[in-house]
Amino acid sequence: MRTRRILKWAGAVLLVALCAFVFGWVPYWLGGIATTRRFQYNDRANNGLTPASFGLAFEEVSFQTADGVPLRGWWVPAPAPKGTVVLLHGLNRSRLEMVKKVPFVHEQGWNAVLFDLRHHGASGGDVSSFGWFEKNDAEAAKAYAESRSKGPVVFWGVSLGAATAVLAAAEDSSVAGVVCDSSYRSLPDTVAHHIRLFRNFRWWMRIVPSWPVGPEVLYWMGRRGGFNPRAVDVQAAASRLAGRPVLFVCNSGDRRMPSEIAFDLKAAAGERARVLVVPGTTHGEAYRDGKPAYDSAVGDLLREAAAGPATRVASGPPN
Repeated sequence: MRTRRILKWAGAVLLVALCAFVFGWVPYWLGGIATTRRFQYNDRANNGLTPASFGLAFEEVSFQTADGVPLRGWWVPAPAPKGTVVLLHGLNRSRLEMVKKVPFVHEQGWNAVLFDLRHHGASGGDVSSFGWFEKNDAEAAKAYAESRSKGPVVFWGVSLGAATAVLAAAEDSSVAGVVCDSSYRSLPDTVAHHIRLFRNFRWWMRIVPSWPVGPEVLYWMGRRGGFNPRAVDVQAAASRLAGRPVLFVCNSGDRRMPSEIAFDLKAAAGERARVLVVPGTTHGEAYRDGKPAYDSAVGDLLREAAAGPATRVASGPPN
């Protein structure tokens, strides 16, 4: 009898410990990884590259956001520029992710600003917020561009940078156009989706149910990051881009950001929005995987942005 009681109590303790792990520590840990851990992907494909690697003159620059975060980046001027493209990289990346897009931007006659978002690369900042605070970074880059050159400003972002571009442009009607590559619909939607993916990627995650762990992760992201995760709604922000040229890009087989997201965002953004689907299974590598079609689609958007809000340009390959 005494042995049975011991086993019973031991089982109860193990059950409590398991519940504390699954519903306590795991959401807290995931929320911290997403918001407070400063990690940078080893970008071997672009390591060591600068605009000078492509024969382009550039300057090391720094500027500050409205909430006081110092940002570091590169200014790449074009002769007789038509405007400026602000390039916004993805989560755990840096400005290096965007450097191979700069020659195309320059060929189109546009200046380029590429910089490290807060909590990334050489920039300051203590948290990542999936676009909520980063939209201040995009606005600071735009203000810097406007201090250096006249003309319209276009945002071109990938993943986190894509969401940031839409969120920032939704609050600033003077942004002339947006290229949104591999964004999520909203932070709650992508957290739920990624938890389902993680349950397949890591054997120990199979004991973690999508609910209520998903809402708990969102809670800890908000508490540890100091923002409201449910306010990071890219699809709602896209509805405030109507009347401006917008290009949504996706890889056809991207498991992290499925292609249907681009079509949902396009539907929200209105009739001047288009979608480019690039064949491939990568995330955020559509420019590499389908450069000719991508260049053509962005070229169309830049011509629209340069011409002004009342001009329509016949659409090319994108839907």
